[in-house]
Amino acid sequence: MPMELDSPLQKAFSDSFKKSTLNPTFLHIAEDELHETPENYKQQLKLLHLLVANDKNLVLPDDDDFFIRFLRAKKFDSQKAFHMLQRYYIIKLKFPELFKCPLPSELSRILNYQAQNMLINRDQFGRRVYIIRVEKFDSSQVTLDDIFRTNILAMEEVVREPETQIAGIVVILDMAGLSLHHARFFTPHYAKRTVEVVQETFPLRFKGFHIVNEPFYFDAVMAVVKPFLKDKVRKRIHLHGGNLSSLHAFIRPDILPFEYGGTAGIFDNRPWHLQLLSDENYFKNLETYGYKVDNDDA
Repeated sequence: MPMELDSPLQKAFSDSFKKSTLNPTFLHIAEDELHETPENYKQQLKLLHLLVANDKNLVLPDDDDFFIRFLRAKKFDSQKAFHMLQRYYIIKLKFPELFKCPLPSELSRILNYQAQNMLINRDQFGRRVYIIRVEKFDSSQVTLDDIFRTNILAMEEVVREPETQIAGIVVILDMAGLSLHHARFFTPHYAKRTVEVVQETFPLRFKGFHIVNEPFYFDAVMAVVKPFLKDKVRKRIHLHGGNLSSLHAFIRPDILPFEYGGTAGIFDNRPWHLQLLSDENYFKNLETYGYKVDNDDA
């Protein structure tokens, strides 16, 4: 499938990623849910900078925007934000095959499966919506690492947005066509790594997980994941089966693709794919930061 798109469609997606002044709705959410007041913003940002400065092995961008994503993820508690920031980079050292952010150009083959997509429009609560379609992965050609790393790339892209830092993200996992071949995607190792991203490591507010078209044996899949879940996250998992009206009670249909009872056109990740490719240099720079390890001691 060629990557060229009509300019209005690509422009709509690019515009959704542009930096802009936060509107009153997001400012209200930030103050009400994250304790983000001008005074707290300034004070906690200064404290986080001091904590980072004392960690001599940690090299970070001199960019307040980078620090703010961690403060928002931890409701402007600088100590908790610092610990999350440390975990974020420690896990990159421990599991680089999963957590080292890949370049978009390295993952074009995976994105061409049309299995993952960040929707252009936000939901009624201002949250990003990310869809994963299991049956679109060719399990003989796609590895677990491929899928995991593409999801990491998706998170790294949207965490740059102040609106998403504040309102969060919801995930729709479409389990249609789940086979025994796909079932190998759900192992304790990957379940634990995924839960670590959601609960402890990645500076995003994961506000909901919506499972659709799950098979009758999905309880066995969930049994692998549940031991790692905190109650707060467990309560945010919703099983809908084939009931799209149930899904629409959480996510308004006008932003969803036709395949999910929506009115926003067919599922097509090419606008998002092109947006990722346009940010290639950002992702190259992103991986120059972190904990520096002396190769002689490694």
